[in-house]
Amino acid sequence: MLRPTGRPAVTIDVGSTRYLVVADLHVGYELELSSKGVRVPPHEERIANELVRLGEETGAQVLVLLGDVKHRVAGYSWRDAVGVRKLVGIVKASFEEVLVLPGNHDGGISELLAGLARIEDSRGIMLGDYWVMHGHTWPHPDCLSARTVVIGHTHPTLRIRSEEGTVRARVHLLMEASRSRLAKELTSRPGYARLLEGRKPRGKLRLVVLAHFSPLAPGVDVQELRGSPGTSPLIRSGVFDLAGAEVITLDAQPIGRLGEIRAEAAEG
Repeated sequence: MLRPTGRPAVTIDVGSTRYLVVADLHVGYELELSSKGVRVPPHEERIANELVRLGEETGAQVLVLLGDVKHRVAGYSWRDAVGVRKLVGIVKASFEEVLVLPGNHDGGISELLAGLARIEDSRGIMLGDYWVMHGHTWPHPDCLSARTVVIGHTHPTLRIRSEEGTVRARVHLLMEASRSRLAKELTSRPGYARLLEGRKPRGKLRLVVLAHFSPLAPGVDVQELRGSPGTSPLIRSGVFDLAGAEVITLDAQPIGRLGEIRAEAAEG
């Protein structure tokens, strides 16, 4: 079962094991801000402490990091190495295991986290009935056996206007697609046709898009998702019903369907 936490994170229960699942930590993003003249102190210890508290509050035994653990895309600097290893070193003491599903910002992460975390396939792994991955690439066809695919990568936010001004709140998204349509799309990917031979997937598959955990990294307005180059190919492809996507607060309160939110914004 997947449960919200009230933060940009969810838990997934598989038997007696509870997984705490978060995405997009972007350790080192403050270095990019510094290059633009915005001085922000290192955030890895703050993020690590928040993850430890969430682990204690939820009773999770395993921490799952859905990619973009670090911010630098290609390789890493000494500062990245210090920050990422410090963060994972802190949280490792509070969890039985730390799993990492690499994202597009995680070049060199296997070397960087050697001895600290288990690095999984970027195309995803199965946790019970849930297929989890970062979301920047196409999933392995085994995802078709899951009930729900859980990704990060997209950084969904909702623009909220009030008399005091406009703020952007981090949100989760929930949408659906037919398994057969996703299978057809995957078949067109290089090397995937062979992996899909003999499969006849039926029914609906859900997609949960997690909010980004980093308090510094920018978000993407949900009304602009389809045209955003940083959007997951699962969304860009049109396989999943984006207009029908439910926009949900971090504590799982429904806000509305994306198509309705877009229509209201256009009228306003």
